[in-house]
Amino acid sequence: MSGMWASGAEVLNAPAQESFPAPPAERALIYTVDRENKLTPLPFEAGTTPLRIETVAGSDKKSYVELKGERAATLIENDSPRFYLFVPDQANVHPPLIVRLTPRRGARRLTAMAQRGQRGFAVASEEIIKPHYRVLARADGMLFMEVRPRQSLLPGEYAIIGSDLARIATFSVVAASNP
Repeated sequence: MSGMWASGAEVLNAPAQESFPAPPAERALIYTVDRENKLTPLPFEAGTTPLRIETVAGSDKKSYVELKGERAATLIENDSPRFYLFVPDQANVHPPLIVRLTPRRGARRLTAMAQRGQRGFAVASEEIIKPHYRVLARADGMLFMEVRPRQSLLPGEYAIIGSDLARIATFSVVAASNP
């Protein structure tokens, strides 16, 4: 067949419509989907930094954010995980970032910078995993979103980090085991 009509085989091979989880009641957590396709919250860890992020930086400084321990408690066997979270439905609010962590002396780190005249910290761009964001629902001033990496993740340590160092969601990507 030619023109704008597709053959029956092409229609049968079309991808199935994606399904998404319903927004959970607890909006302060970051979720992934388990093997039964149910939302499972990622645990939060607290990070530390020598930067004084609560004050306005007098100069540009390069440093780090560190998480204790060599590995995250959550192991993910999928190299293209999807994460679900809520963010305020307001202008200039950015979703948290997926970042790759570097092992260092029994801990995990990412490069952080203080920028002159700014409060808080920025993450080095080479450690940020480029994401796809998809808004799934809006309710009560919040957006329920799916966040996933644009490319497959290599085995290693990762985090989902925003501006709160006490609430860093962590996970390890491991090679899938063969049954």
